[in-house]
Amino acid sequence: MFISLELAKFKKKLKDVQTDLDKLIYTMKNLHKIKKPVQYPQFWDEEWLNVAIQELDKKAMTPEQRLGYEMVISANALAIKNENKKIEAIKIETVTKALKRGKLSIEEIAEDNNVTIDFILDIQNQLSKAKS
Repeated sequence: MFISLELAKFKKKLKDVQTDLDKLIYTMKNLHKIKKPVQYPQFWDEEWLNVAIQELDKKAMTPEQRLGYEMVISANALAIKNENKKIEAIKIETVTKALKRGKLSIEEIAEDNNVTIDFILDIQNQLSKAKS
C-alpha cells in the first residue's frame, strides 16, 4: 500500500504544527526554504526528525556528492574508533600503574579513571596471570 502526499495542500503554519506527522510534513515542505539556523523550528532538534532531515539531504545529492559524503562519514567513524582505542589504552596503562603501586582501593582507582570496577578487576586478573 502506498500513500500519496501533496505537499502543496499542507497549509499548517509553524505555530499549528503539533503531531509528529505534522512535523514531518512541515519539514518536507519547508526544509529547502530555511537557510539560517536561527530560522529552524525547535522540533527539528528531535532525534528522529534529524535522521529524516539527513536522509532528505542525502536524497538531494548527486551520486558524486553522496560518495563524498559517505567517504567523510567513513573517515570520521574510523577516526573516532582510533581515538577510542587510544583512550582505552591510556586507561589500561593508568589503571595498571595504580594497581602496581597498591596504594589505592579498586573503587578509588575506578572512580579516578572513570572506569568500572569490572574493568579494574579484568586488568588485575591479567596482571596476576602475567606473574604466573
